[in-house]
Amino acid sequence: MHQLLEQFLKLKPPKFDGKGNPEAASLWTEELEKAFARNANDWWKATRGRVFPAGTTQTWTAFIEAFNGKFFSESAREQKFAEFLRLHQGQMTVDQYEAEFARLSKFAPRMVEDPVDKARRFRDRLKLDFRNQLILINLRDYNEMYERAQAVERDMMDRAAASG
Repeated sequence: MHQLLEQFLKLKPPKFDGKGNPEAASLWTEELEKAFARNANDWWKATRGRVFPAGTTQTWTAFIEAFNGKFFSESAREQKFAEFLRLHQGQMTVDQYEAEFARLSKFAPRMVEDPVDKARRFRDRLKLDFRNQLILINLRDYNEMYERAQAVERDMMDRAAASG
């Protein structure tokens, strides 16, 4: 076990103290996934029989579920889901809005698993001027919707700058 701990610490994993913003728990596991990806095969070989007790499902998903159960409560997940439902572009740029949309959509996977629903949800929460222009072209692809929204934003900024 001591050897396993040394191997883990060589990965320089991020620190997590279990306090503060519950979203930090999700970000921490993402950082751990990146660290494990570098040495996942060696780690898994060293860990498989020693860390997970007999009869326990030996998957990363099982670890994440246990971790989230401890540090990312159901009410915290519901709070993030509600944030996703309330998300609107508001005063954000299209890029800022898309970053928030992507970040919060992790907490509402069923609402964005269908590509058409994801694109529609993104479009419907844009500023009214942007949304009106994008509804007319009836895009069904999220990435194309995002790119068109960026183009609409650039066009509006260019027009505003040209008119003074």
